Amino acid sequence: MNRIITLCSLEIKRVFLQPRSWILMFLMPVIFTFIFGGLSSGGTSKLPIAVVDQDASAVSKWVVQQIAKDGTLDVQAMIDAEAEQALRDRKVAGVLQIPASYEATIASGGGVDIVFRHGPDLAIAPTISMLVEDASSQAVVQVKAAQALSQVGGSTDWKKQFDRLAAKSSEPKATVEVKSVTKEGAREQMEYQSERSIGFSIMFVMMSLLSVTGKILEARKTGVWYRLLSTPTSRLQVLGGYLLAFFLIGWIQFAILMGLSSLLFGVQWGDMIGQIVLVSALLFCVVGLGLFLAGIVKTQEQQGAIGTIVIISTCMLGGVYWPLDIVSDTMRTIANFVPQSWAMTGFTELIARGGTVADILMPVAVLVAFGAVFLFVGMTRVKYE
Repeated sequence: MNRIITLCSLEIKRVFLQPRSWILMFLMPVIFTFIFGGLSSGGTSKLPIAVVDQDASAVSKWVVQQIAKDGTLDVQAMIDAEAEQALRDRKVAGVLQIPASYEATIASGGGVDIVFRHGPDLAIAPTISMLVEDASSQAVVQVKAAQALSQVGGSTDWKKQFDRLAAKSSEPKATVEVKSVTKEGAREQMEYQSERSIGFSIMFVMMSLLSVTGKILEARKTGVWYRLLSTPTSRLQVLGGYLLAFFLIGWIQFAILMGLSSLLFGVQWGDMIGQIVLVSALLFCVVGLGLFLAGIVKTQEQQGAIGTIVIISTCMLGGVYWPLDIVSDTMRTIANFVPQSWAMTGFTELIARGGTVADILMPVAVLVAFGAVFLFVGMTRVKYE
């Protein structure tokens, strides 16, 4: 046991004496969170959407107002050519085009669509399309109601009734405030900035541990393992010392990132015991993944290249860069097969819903299962000479 602890302490010192380790482990997660999490502005920015209203009627203007009420969109009125150029320059995420005959077609009982053009990478395009369809459907109802009221009054000018209905719809109404009371009164969904902070912490912990576990290949290449094995130290002790060091390095990094995220971004991590259990399961999985990769590649450079691709792609699938709520059902199903999605599920349960250890048993069990498989395969393939 003394040999394992000695090897572990030497490896930890060696890693943290390198300045680049501090940059990768602590500085980069904070920078990425600021850039991609929108934390520097205190929240998420609105998605810019251009609206080309070729009809310029009372009904089309009312539809635009209804769309603009959505808090996630920044609706900008433009002419056709201006909107097309803005879309090409990626200054707007999409263009809504209301045809010139919009009001007249609705008034005659016909159907007319608002065209929504966007790039292929706009993940929330279906959500915006549903919002536009809903606003257009409401406009149809408003027009029919205005026509009915005008007929009752013996008038053929339904537009005055439409203006009155539109004015009434914009008046403040008595509402019922609905709150979801969960464990300890917490909210049901994690705030965007907290979610991105946790996601990038997971990603950079994985990248750091991948780099660290690559030292196994370096030690084998330089003959360090051969010299260690020429002493009374066994293979199990050598491997145990390295694995314990990797696990503790990961915990040191994650603990510091937890403190930084709480200090800089106001992340409330929830139940401490639950966090200890979940983070330990995650680190066990990541260490196992690092050993697995070290067992199937020949050089440290190969592990770095392949591991980076694996981590970035699985982070995309696992909800690290964006919430899984905005992706398709197929992608959410695929996400069940990557560890990051289970880690994010566990953190969401602890942070957003005020959960405890009992509430994260499934994510913890899945992470441990991932880690056990990775560790078993990696240990059977690691070469000591």
